[in-house]
Amino acid sequence: MIDLHNHLLSGLDDGPKTFSESKIILEKSSKQGINRILATPHRKDVLENQASQSLIDQVELLNQYSIQSELNIEVYVGMENHLDTTLCELAMKGIAFTINYGSYILVEPPYTDNFDDDFYFQLKELQANGLIPLIAHPERMKGFDNNPNLIETLKNHGNLMQITSGSVLGKFGAEVKTFSNELLDLDLVDVIASDTHMSTGKREQDLIDAYECVLFKYGKDRAEKIFKKLPEMLLFGN
Repeated sequence: MIDLHNHLLSGLDDGPKTFSESKIILEKSSKQGINRILATPHRKDVLENQASQSLIDQVELLNQYSIQSELNIEVYVGMENHLDTTLCELAMKGIAFTINYGSYILVEPPYTDNFDDDFYFQLKELQANGLIPLIAHPERMKGFDNNPNLIETLKNHGNLMQITSGSVLGKFGAEVKTFSNELLDLDLVDVIASDTHMSTGKREQDLIDAYECVLFKYGKDRAEKIFKKLPEMLLFGN
């Protein structure tokens, strides 16, 4: 499996505090059959702390640890980019990292009750500059208001959707779980990723559990598409 949303890097955002915990997350991911992880610390935190090089260095260190420990897992550079007026310019300059430096970009919508015109303009601006947004965890955002029609409209305009494994498993409450299942029923989900933040607890790696849920309900072809094939396409840009 491929995990395209993971905060396993230490000391950069609200993820783990120590590199030792980062290694535990990597080990647990490997045991679940994950062989590729996109490291996605929050852009705002990384840039405010001038930690872009630290991000890159930690990815390299984790890859070295994976090889030494025979974990059979690779880590790639990315960011969770909050959507604002600066994102497109920063992405074009290479300051806001895309998914593995490619043409797909993980975008976090604003935490607001309603999306204004700027939200739609900023998504269009990214696309006009050759970037394809992968919208993070819409099932957990108030702005979507449990409205599958809005998500379908955004997908019809070229955006992709990533929901969180914990949402499918009910870790964010019954309402979020119900909406996640509705989106899956309507085939509006492109990717499921873990959004791991910690080595234990509610935000630990749980991608395998969501995979098994999707496998049971929708079958192998659908599970392979959401957890492997489409994530691989986004990671390598093909």
